[in-house]
Amino acid sequence: MDIGTFLGFVSVFVFFLSGSSAHSRGLELTLENERIFVAKDDLCGQLTCRAKGNSVSINSVALTKVNAAGKSGNLLTVSESKPEGEVLLDNIHGNGSLEKNFAFIRMELSESASCESDYFTCKVTFALESGQTGTSFIMTGPGEPVNLQTGTQTDREQVVNVSRSGPTSFKSANPYTSEIWFLGNKITRVEGKFETLSDRLDRKMSENVDAIRKRTGTLENTVLERVASVETDFSARASRLEDRVSSIMLSQSSETRPGVTQALNGLEEKLKYMTSSLATMNETLTTPDKGYRGAEQPQTCERGMGFDITKQYASYAIMAHNGPKEEILCDTHTDGGGWIVIQRRAKGDVDFYRDWTSYREGFGSLTGDFWIGNEALHKLTDAHPYELRIDTRHKGKELFAEYSSFRITGEADNYRALIGSFTGTFGHDSMAYSNNRPFSTFDRDNDANPSSCAISHHGAWWYGSCHHSHLNGVWGAQGGTGPNWYNGKSWMNLYFTEMKIRRAEINKNL
Repeated sequence: MDIGTFLGFVSVFVFFLSGSSAHSRGLELTLENERIFVAKDDLCGQLTCRAKGNSVSINSVALTKVNAAGKSGNLLTVSESKPEGEVLLDNIHGNGSLEKNFAFIRMELSESASCESDYFTCKVTFALESGQTGTSFIMTGPGEPVNLQTGTQTDREQVVNVSRSGPTSFKSANPYTSEIWFLGNKITRVEGKFETLSDRLDRKMSENVDAIRKRTGTLENTVLERVASVETDFSARASRLEDRVSSIMLSQSSETRPGVTQALNGLEEKLKYMTSSLATMNETLTTPDKGYRGAEQPQTCERGMGFDITKQYASYAIMAHNGPKEEILCDTHTDGGGWIVIQRRAKGDVDFYRDWTSYREGFGSLTGDFWIGNEALHKLTDAHPYELRIDTRHKGKELFAEYSSFRITGEADNYRALIGSFTGTFGHDSMAYSNNRPFSTFDRDNDANPSSCAISHHGAWWYGSCHHSHLNGVWGAQGGTGPNWYNGKSWMNLYFTEMKIRRAEINKNL
């Protein structure tokens, strides 16, 4: 047997062991059951049910857990009336989505019984183009399927011909079968990890290139504006000087004109020097490296500082601050600048799964990822009216949200967030769900959920039951535990987040 034939056999064998599948001309239904055993997250397996309708429309998908005795219980259902769903139990976490003719449910298992002995059924209801309806299900488990009391199989097969292949038993008379299975399983996992790493690398490179292009474009526009301003001012001064010289020449007698001519020659030399200096300055300003090294250090972080073309501030500046923090990070350019950065996640090198004291005092570094501290936030926003801005990146796109007001109450009130009206490029105001919510960490549960949202989502936030935005989640994680934003239909996983506040403008006419 050559190596190509061997690997082909392994791939097919792993496919039938890892789950089960059903296909028809109108409906494709798969249920994958993978054992992953991740000790750090106490995970032992993962289930993924996918349904795709080619000439049928999917009405609902439901994932059910069935024990060895045949007792079943529904875990999660997504339907046309409820296209998004999430389940957070002690030993099962998952989410699902239904959109047009495609639906999926994904579950993470963290109990050995669920991974070793329980069965799981994925059930789909659908409608044909003629309007006729039907039901199909598929099952996976450790051995022969238990007796399912569905009562719909006959009707289902009359509506659409669905073939179902059950999970193959793990036992085999061939002594090398288990070795082949484990080898094939490892190959499948390595392929999956490689694809994931490749996608992350492509996304990271795309984000870096976009960021460089944006910063270069911004610098180029600023430079051109400054050069144009200098050239305009120089031309105006030269024109006024020429008019004055002409006036003087006309008013002078022939005896005094030689002195004037000598003075004009001196002025001409000065003009040549100024022209040469302007050309040198133009070259310096249009070189990004030289322009950045010549950046000035601002003394205060205030609104409008980024519009001052006479100053050359870097995009971010660390400066002394007369407030609850001795030093702050100031965003000098965004929307005119003057933003005090209170949270930044760009590298993923700081763990944000921390206790109440850490979030109260703050952690991280102003030159990397950090949280300014809830006590500092309270003192800042309690002393003056502030507005909030959130800048993020999702799939290479930059998105932002701005809120007209932002205030954090004191520790006695659990640092409750009071958030104003929303504008921005997000399609959904997901911070509104956190408005008037207290702050929670894994050791201080203040949310409205019977269990701890901070523990189940590995973060700290102004949770309700649990969240629609989650900027302090696990870096790089997908779903509800990662840094994310709900856009009204699905979760958007974020790979850059920055929260910043600025003193709000006060209308003096009020």
